Amino acid sequence: MDFFITLNQTFVLFLLLIIGFVIRKMNIVDAAFSKNLSNLLFNIIMPAMIIYSMNYPFTVERLIQSGWLIVISFAVLIFSAVAGILLFGKIEKDELARNIYEFGMIFSNFGFMGFPIVETLFGREGTFYAAIFNMPIFLAVNSYGIMIIKRGREKSTKMDFRNVINAPIVAVFIGFFLFLFSIELPKPVFMTIEMLAETTTPMSMILAGILLAGGGFLEMFSNAKVYIVSFLRLIVLPLCVLFVMKLFTDDIYMIGIPVIITAMPIAANSSILAEKYDGNAYLGAQCVFISTLLAVITIPIIALLL
Repeated sequence: MDFFITLNQTFVLFLLLIIGFVIRKMNIVDAAFSKNLSNLLFNIIMPAMIIYSMNYPFTVERLIQSGWLIVISFAVLIFSAVAGILLFGKIEKDELARNIYEFGMIFSNFGFMGFPIVETLFGREGTFYAAIFNMPIFLAVNSYGIMIIKRGREKSTKMDFRNVINAPIVAVFIGFFLFLFSIELPKPVFMTIEMLAETTTPMSMILAGILLAGGGFLEMFSNAKVYIVSFLRLIVLPLCVLFVMKLFTDDIYMIGIPVIITAMPIAANSSILAEKYDGNAYLGAQCVFISTLLAVITIPIIALLL
């Protein structure tokens, strides 16, 4: 994989985060704007991105590969979750902070940042496989992930499966249905969805920057635990996935998609969902900032190893 192409794409995403930070510091937008923007992303723009990404012609080979990618995705989620619980359950006593660290270990920026990187490296077909691989992650982030973020704010910490029935999950099933039966949407509808989908990346990274602007600039770099979770997220987890996948296959999509999605920085959802459910949104944005800054270098290196 081309190191400099990936480096340029990653750096663009980081600059978008900086734009969000600057416009909040300059009071171009206020604090209430972030809540409204997170709702817009979660309920409209992200579902459009999912449906657009999965609008791909059906073949039996793609269906089989899709099934394996779903299995691999679940395996990576379970491994990441266990690692996060074992590590941060011991070294972090503050529950709201621990929620963010565990969330960051489990969920990479698989949608907002993963899709543009995958498209850069693997083209449109790679984006389709990324959408399939991300299906279990969407399910997990909107059930188990929300449960993690809400811990400490509510009496019950049980998983509420009502959270699963939301706009992104409905979009996953709509997208897979369209793929399975090769249904073509009317052109005006498809063009509208495409235009909305294209706003996902800039809007999500700008939102992360806005949330990050709630604290001081130097404070962003002061938390050592953020560097620990970033190192695990960006280096350890993707290298583990790469090592295991190369034992079983040499298919570029079967190796590349899981590795690249796993190598993404901490999910922007860590701050978006924390804002939505009254968690530690600043720490979430801090984790997004530091891991995205480091990812400018780590993602091209991981891509080079494929």
